[in-house]
Amino acid sequence: MSDENWYRNKDWNPSIEDEFLERLARARSQRDQYLAIQALTIAELQPEVALQLVDRYLSTKTTTFDDIRALSARAYALRKLGRLFEAAQVMKEILAIERHKPGNKTRMFADFPYFVASNRMRDEYAAAIGALDERVNDMMFPVDTFLCHAARAMIFSELGKQEDAVRSASVALDSAKIKKSRFRFHQNLGLVGREHTETVASLLKIIA
Repeated sequence: MSDENWYRNKDWNPSIEDEFLERLARARSQRDQYLAIQALTIAELQPEVALQLVDRYLSTKTTTFDDIRALSARAYALRKLGRLFEAAQVMKEILAIERHKPGNKTRMFADFPYFVASNRMRDEYAAAIGALDERVNDMMFPVDTFLCHAARAMIFSELGKQEDAVRSASVALDSAKIKKSRFRFHQNLGLVGREHTETVASLLKIIA
C-alpha cells in the first residue's frame, strides 16, 4: 500500500493493523476520517475488522463529520455478516441523519430499500417505500433507478399489488439496458452490472 493510501487497505493482518494504527497515532489531523475511510474500504471484505474500526471511531471521534461514513461501514459489514435486522437499523439511522443534514447524502436511499426487498423483510417494507418516496429526486445514475424501482417492484409483488409491481419492474429493467451514463467523461459510471443478474431475472418474472 502506497504512503498516500495507508488508510485504504483492502487486506488486513497483524502487520497491516500495526502499521495502520502507528500511522493513525502519528496523524496530526483527520484521524476520524482515516478511521472511517479504512472501515468503509474493508467493510465487505473483512466485516469483523470493519466493525472493530467503527467502534474505535465512535469511541475516539472528535466531531460528527464522518459519522455517516462510519455508520455506512457498520451497515455494510453487518449486511455481509448476515445480521440483517441490525444492518437495517443502522441504515435507517443513516437516512435519519441525512434527513437533517441534506449536504451529506449517500446512496443509502437506494441501498436500504433494495436490501429490505431482497431479503423480504416485511416489517421494513413501509420504511423502505417511505425512503424511496422521500428521495425520489436523488436518482442520479441508472443503477440508482434500477435499485429503487427493483425494490418497489419486489415489495409491491410481495404485497399483492401486481399493477404497481409490473410498472416498477419495467422501469428498473429499462434502466438495466442503459449502456452509457449521462456523464460525458465517465460514461461507464453508475451502470447496472452483472452482479444484478438474479434481480433482473426476478423482475422479468414479475412482468411475465
